[in-house]
Parts: sequence; structure tokens; C-alpha cells
Amino acid sequence: MNDPLSKKYYEEQEFKDIVLKKGKLVATTFELCEFVNCDFSEADLADTKFIECSFTNCNLSLANMNNVTLNNVRFSKSKLVGVEFSKCRDFLLEFSFSDCILSSSDFSNMKIPNTKFNNCKLDNAQFVNTVMKGSSFDNCDLNEAVFGRCNLEFVDFSTSSSFTIDPEVNRMKNAKFSHSDLAGLLTKYELNVV
Repeated sequence: MNDPLSKKYYEEQEFKDIVLKKGKLVATTFELCEFVNCDFSEADLADTKFIECSFTNCNLSLANMNNVTLNNVRFSKSKLVGVEFSKCRDFLLEFSFSDCILSSSDFSNMKIPNTKFNNCKLDNAQFVNTVMKGSSFDNCDLNEAVFGRCNLEFVDFSTSSSFTIDPEVNRMKNAKFSHSDLAGLLTKYELNVV
């Protein structure tokens, strides 16, 4: 397979086992492409466009996402630790995550309604001024994730755990929670919920 840096446009291709750790992949467009077992950790992906692409068993931890386009991108079984999604282009931004590690990632100041997080680890993730209306966190670990001044209307947290969310600083109309995890909404009051 050709070096992924050699061209600026790829369509309907599968990329397997590419190691671009700390490398550069700048201003390249990928459309309808699949990435499998690739290592883009700490890579510079600035101005790259991913349109209707999928990442499976990939590592994008600490990748530079400055001005990256993520249009209908699916991440599964991937590691995205410390990724600043907040630096992505917001035009046509759409992504989903399944079985991913998103620890310490930043989704602040983003409009990501109807986003699906399925079976993900989101400890220490940042959601500040994030519009997430209609999104779902299905079986996610939200330990020490920060939700501040977010629109969480109609967001489904009913199967997720370890969250702490302040209803006084977030819009939460019609958000869903399980009975067993309601304590995460009362943490600041230092109540003993049994």
C-alpha cells in the first residue's frame, strides 16, 4: 500500500496497521475509508477531513485535531485518550463511539446533538458549554467527567455510572437516569443517599 502521506485524497480504501505515531497527516481528505489497527497517537492531523469513515481498534490518543473535519465518523474499540475534539471543525460535525476509551478527552463548546456513546470509558472527560440534546451514554463510565453549562435535554444516562452532574448549572429537561444512580445528581449537597 502507498504511504498515506503521498496523496491528498483517498476514497473507499481500507488502511490497516498504519503506524503514524507522532507523524503528520495534514490537509488530507479521506472519504468512505476504513482504518483498522492504526496508530495515530500524538500525530498531527490538522486540517484533515474524514467523511463517512470508520476507525476500528485504532489509537488516536493525544492526536492534534486542529480544524479536523469529522463528518459521520464511527469510532469502535479505539483509544482516544486526551483528544481535544473541541478543536475540530463544527461544520457537519457528526461522530459516534462504541467500546472506546475517551479518558481526559475534551468536548467543550461543541454542538453534538444525538451523539451516541456506547460502552465507553469517559473518565475525566470535559463537557463544558456542550450542546448534547438527544445524545445517549449507553453503559458508559463517566467517573469524574465534567458537565458544566451543558444542554443535556433528552440525554439518556440510564445505563451509565459514576457521573456527577449539577442540575442547577445544566439544562436537563427530560434527561433519563436510573434510580440507582440518582446520587450523582445530588453530590454537591453532601447527602447520604442509601
